Amino acid sequence: MMLAHYFGFAEDPFGATPDPRFLYSSRTHREALASLQYAFCSNRGFTALIAPPGMGKTTLLFEFLDRVRDTARTVFLFHSQCDASDLLREILHDIGVAPAGTVAEMLQQLNAELMATARTGKRFVVVVDEAQNLTEPALEMLRLLTNFETSRAKLMQIVLSGQPRLAETLRGPGLVQLRQRISTFCRLDPFVPEEVAAYIAHRLGVAGYQGAALLFTPEAVRRIAEESQGIPRNINTICFNALSLCCGLQRKKVELETVNEAIRDLQPGEQSVQDDAPSVAVIQEHSFREARAGWRRMRIPALISILIVGAVAAFWAAHLPNSSTPGSTFQNAPRAAQSRMSSAVQPADTATIPGQPSTKGRSTEITVQPQETLSGISVRSIGAFDSAILRQIQDLNPDLVNPDLILPGQKILLPRRPSPQLDGSRPQ
Repeated sequence: MMLAHYFGFAEDPFGATPDPRFLYSSRTHREALASLQYAFCSNRGFTALIAPPGMGKTTLLFEFLDRVRDTARTVFLFHSQCDASDLLREILHDIGVAPAGTVAEMLQQLNAELMATARTGKRFVVVVDEAQNLTEPALEMLRLLTNFETSRAKLMQIVLSGQPRLAETLRGPGLVQLRQRISTFCRLDPFVPEEVAAYIAHRLGVAGYQGAALLFTPEAVRRIAEESQGIPRNINTICFNALSLCCGLQRKKVELETVNEAIRDLQPGEQSVQDDAPSVAVIQEHSFREARAGWRRMRIPALISILIVGAVAAFWAAHLPNSSTPGSTFQNAPRAAQSRMSSAVQPADTATIPGQPSTKGRSTEITVQPQETLSGISVRSIGAFDSAILRQIQDLNPDLVNPDLILPGQKILLPRRPSPQLDGSRPQ
């Protein structure tokens, strides 16, 4: 991975997978994890975890399952858009049992597995992620599954995890019995700004980065906290894109300007950065600056060449006949030298398009708009575009090193459209 190589990470610190190692224990995350574990140890039957999208519910659930794995047989269901019978099949598939043909037979299969698990001294835990997608019949089936019990304990514990729409569904009149069986409701709140800074440092540390507090400036962290609204998934996305921009521009610190650029790239309708590369606009601007700097570096050698050509012309003029005639110094120079001197000393705005009048004093400045090309601008403004017009445009714009690289907002001088002939004739 390019970011890991450039910054020295052992792995991606802001990946999209729910890796429990990267779980940051904010206040509400600690409370929710403790509530899940307490409900499990107390064998309470039903627990619900409610949080907005992107808050790290799945990561928290994986951490919970890791902590109870030695003492429980676990099932994790993430495909929640199913009916009651499909729900049973998913549970049996997850524990390695081929489902029978009818619901009654599948219930018998599940009961046998629950009893076998209880005899080993373990509990049976079913976690349903994205439970807001479950239909009322599927939720009612889950309630019926908690009826599998002995005189002393429930044989199955169920954790429902979902977005706030799950809480609205559970408040429906048809799910009163299920709602009464939920002993614990856990919730996750967005991070406060101090937690955002700690969250970023925590993930960088897990990824193996040394000096995590120095990679993002305080101003950058405050901007991330503001734009992300404290939602972990948003923080990850902004940080990943900001690091990608730094990598592309050969920077080692994430500053406010970089974060703002990453946020602009992520706006709806704009191109988003999804890989280890800066945005196209940033690359183009960087290339344009480099090209312009290169042209400036070429000016001194070009001036030296002009002086050499002038000296050669003067030498020839001094040694040719009639050199004392006024004006003969330039006139008697070799034709090649005359040609080079003429092109070197000709002002940029005196270049002409073949068959058209000189554009001296008739250039006009235009501002490049998004998605425009130099050829399109020329056709629109002049009425044509060819190699001769391109040379004239380059003479008017010495900084235009690469005609294929023009940027929105860039100022370009163009020769004005020639005035029409009064007699309607066309120039020969």
